[in-house]
Amino acid sequence: MKIDRKKIINPLIITILALLFFIFTSSFNVLTQKDGFVKWNSPDETANYFFSKKFAEEGDLKYFEDASALGGNIIMPRSLRSDDGWVKPVSFLGIILTYGGIGSVLGSFVIPFLTPFFAALGIIFFYLLIKRLFNNERIGLISAFLLASFPVYIYYTVRSMFHNILFIVFCLIAFYLLSLALGLPRPRGIFRELKRKFFSLKQEGQRWRQFIWTFLAGIFAGLAIITRMSELIWLIPAVGLIWLFYSRRFGFIKLFLFLAGIFLTLIPLIYYNSVLYDNPWRGGYNEMNRSLEEIGVVGEQLVTADYSTYLERTRDYGKTLFNNIFYFGFDSKQSITMFENYVLKMFPLFTSVAFFGAFLLLLQNVSNFKKKYLAYFLAGIVLSIILVFYYGSWLFNDNPDPDRFTIGNSYTRYWLPIYLFLMPLASFAIFKISQAFSAVIIRHENNFREIISGSVQSLIILVFVVVGIRFVLFGSEEGLVYTYYNNLADKKTTQEVIALTEENSIIITQYYDKFLFPDRKIIMGRLPQDYILEAVQKLLNSYPVYYYNFYLPEKDYNYLNERRLPEYGLQLDLIKKMNASFGLYQLKNTFESSVYEEK
Repeated sequence: MKIDRKKIINPLIITILALLFFIFTSSFNVLTQKDGFVKWNSPDETANYFFSKKFAEEGDLKYFEDASALGGNIIMPRSLRSDDGWVKPVSFLGIILTYGGIGSVLGSFVIPFLTPFFAALGIIFFYLLIKRLFNNERIGLISAFLLASFPVYIYYTVRSMFHNILFIVFCLIAFYLLSLALGLPRPRGIFRELKRKFFSLKQEGQRWRQFIWTFLAGIFAGLAIITRMSELIWLIPAVGLIWLFYSRRFGFIKLFLFLAGIFLTLIPLIYYNSVLYDNPWRGGYNEMNRSLEEIGVVGEQLVTADYSTYLERTRDYGKTLFNNIFYFGFDSKQSITMFENYVLKMFPLFTSVAFFGAFLLLLQNVSNFKKKYLAYFLAGIVLSIILVFYYGSWLFNDNPDPDRFTIGNSYTRYWLPIYLFLMPLASFAIFKISQAFSAVIIRHENNFREIISGSVQSLIILVFVVVGIRFVLFGSEEGLVYTYYNNLADKKTTQEVIALTEENSIIITQYYDKFLFPDRKIIMGRLPQDYILEAVQKLLNSYPVYYYNFYLPEKDYNYLNERRLPEYGLQLDLIKKMNASFGLYQLKNTFESSVYEEK
């Protein structure tokens, strides 16, 4: 059988690209997570990994902290919560259930490498989706290369226990399956029924496949929702807008199957929410729970309101909805500033080419209108506006220096959907530029024009790849090269702290919880906070208690031991100055010897 090389070359390129991406991004964890000593650079990653591993090995998503009975519900690191001693995740459970489920089959050792695997899979589905959207393999191919070399996509694939990449990949798979589910446009006009009768058997067979695609799309949409439920704030408007354009082709049966797939995926979330948080619709985030409850109460009042109070109740509902969506405030000026810093200024080449591509596509759509491009533009603009003002109104301080705009700040991962919306537009621009260049060089159509066009595309893509990889490796103090060395240094310090403390000890810290947990029990905070000192009083008779934070100058050390700690019958002893900035101290009871000292 003769093989058509043109049909297999692009899929082969995409497969190789995805494989190289997986190898490149996995290598970070291969190099840093060694000897069973797995540590992460953020409390969210630490919590997600801990519970994913626990779910894989034990099938459980909570544990009882015995020290809480003495010290209150404060013995836990960030991104966890304690309810009457039961410590649970403060997170969307999708990544934990997904990775923990896979880990239970393949072994928990695979968990750090699952995000690189799914991210590589996302490159393939992005290629398939964009190729289908533009009906052009080359634009799909260019888009895949832009995604594989995009700094944010690489960075948060390497930081593999964040939710964002997994959420994006599930969305890409769901959107691609939905595009397959749409099928052919329905016949219109007076001959509609006649045309239906003459549909080929192949087309009729495709209908059944479309139902399967629709149900599977619902499954992956549900997986995306449970991975980051907060993203419903833009998913519902954007998908709803697209549905308005294609509701006739989608039909009632497909809509039912899509929603059924989503509901089926929500069942595990509903179950574990009930087990962990005593309510099927409550999660680990108390702020989100309160917001949903307030919206529900005001919504119920709106439904039951009589005609005379309906207008007032509607205003109340709108105000409550706005205040709870923008829980941390609404700041349009700050949002625009952050958009400028984390989109326009951080990636000037990418955004310039993308905006030029948007201009070209709009011009093309004016002369040759296609509904799909209008739907794409409107959905992209809607999701961009929502994301910019929703997350832009928040003030994140992931970087200790608030004046630094670096790739590790949360805005970049929250705005991944915006970057992905712009990516096909940049690909379209690159494709059109290469076509125009080859047409200028060779006026008559021949094989050389395609060669020149492909060469120009390859050259431009190479520039994007070099710029992207250089930025993600060295672009800021949070580049992967610097992160690698910082990670090794922090792990070395952590091992030293663990070696100097007992296995059942409690360590008070503000920054190192992400490294010390779960090897040591954690109290988050700094001395001399009263609630911590009160807890330490009760804990010292049963547990060794240490303080690990910035090294105290002599005057601060003396102040604590001479004025603040004696009020609680405590004293602070320096164990070791760990490095130039941090010190390990032990808290002791001055009233009587503690049990662990007597033993």
